[in-house]
Amino acid sequence: MKSILWALLLLLFVSPLAAKEDNWVTYKAEKGDGIIVMLTKFNLYGYQCNEKKFYQLNHLKPNAHLIINKQYKLPILKYKYNGKSIRSTIKKNDWEKAIRIKTFNEMLFDSGLRKTSFLKDMELWVPYHELKCPNEKPKLVREKNIFPIFGPKYQNVKTISQVLKGKVFYIMGGHGGPDPGAIGKRGNHKLCEDEYGYDVALRLARKLIAHGAVAHVILRDPNDGIRDEKFLKCDSDEVYLGKKKVLRAQIPRLEQRANIVNDLFLTYKKRGVANRNQIAIMLHIDSRNTRSRTDVFFYHAPNATESEKIANQLYRTFKAKYKKFQASKSYEGSVSARDLYMLMNLKPRAVYLELANIRNKTDQKRLILSENRDALAKWIMDGLIAYYR
Repeated sequence: MKSILWALLLLLFVSPLAAKEDNWVTYKAEKGDGIIVMLTKFNLYGYQCNEKKFYQLNHLKPNAHLIINKQYKLPILKYKYNGKSIRSTIKKNDWEKAIRIKTFNEMLFDSGLRKTSFLKDMELWVPYHELKCPNEKPKLVREKNIFPIFGPKYQNVKTISQVLKGKVFYIMGGHGGPDPGAIGKRGNHKLCEDEYGYDVALRLARKLIAHGAVAHVILRDPNDGIRDEKFLKCDSDEVYLGKKKVLRAQIPRLEQRANIVNDLFLTYKKRGVANRNQIAIMLHIDSRNTRSRTDVFFYHAPNATESEKIANQLYRTFKAKYKKFQASKSYEGSVSARDLYMLMNLKPRAVYLELANIRNKTDQKRLILSENRDALAKWIMDGLIAYYR
């Protein structure tokens, strides 16, 4: 009898520990974050119960200010995914709810707020309102998806079409972290390859998302979204998707980014995304003699038939754009095979672009003018859409 009583007492003490609030997702507040901004980032804003729970979890009063770099608990519960279904994991037989939760996890992964897919780390994130206030309708219905990586000015991405729905793109600006890549000068300003390549990468990813695609920006700068100024500040704080530090040595650094892309490729493949629907785009800027003016040119791996087709379609698109917008100048870009590390070691079809000669004064206009960087991103997107058509 005593043993039974002890067991019951033990359960009374253990159960609260098992339900301890360690299973809430946490997030470190960044510069510019307020409570509404933070909840909006995670697609939680608009539900009154989420707001109330956030205040309760963090012992805050309404309209409190957040402290930069402090960890806050979010109204998102973590479940150990059973590998079978979302419904059986959360023990709620509601198909529509399961779809919403799946979409919720995918959006956070695509925006970089989740480091890995729930299918890989087996950790399912479930927003509080789906469990505790299922009948509450959001007071704010957004027509735009929010992606903080693009910066405050561009983080709202309105869906334009679904022409790229089901397609997955891996976008990489060249170099980054301890390696700025090619360096150019214009007056007293230093032009760093990684900064301009990254800006075009963000613009391209944003346009692809607007047309229904999933776009992963592999190399990221936590402070720099899309920038419109001419001269982009050179820094070395870039990290890989998942906040992984960029290594200094070249080959290990390239291996890092190849592994990230290849892991994502296999994850999507398991989810039924065909090889043809996954493409990696690498954006670099060349460094040649200051007198050497170059047009955008494209590389693919040797004997990579589909990658070559993508490169050729991009080439044709750029040639047509030049004919339309720069009729006075013939397009002299090219397509060729190269055994570059990334082209040879990526699982998805891959194309490597050189956008300009960073040391040539005329080519520099293609980089320093934001409207030109945006045009580069749009023409690449147009070429990718044409490839699938």
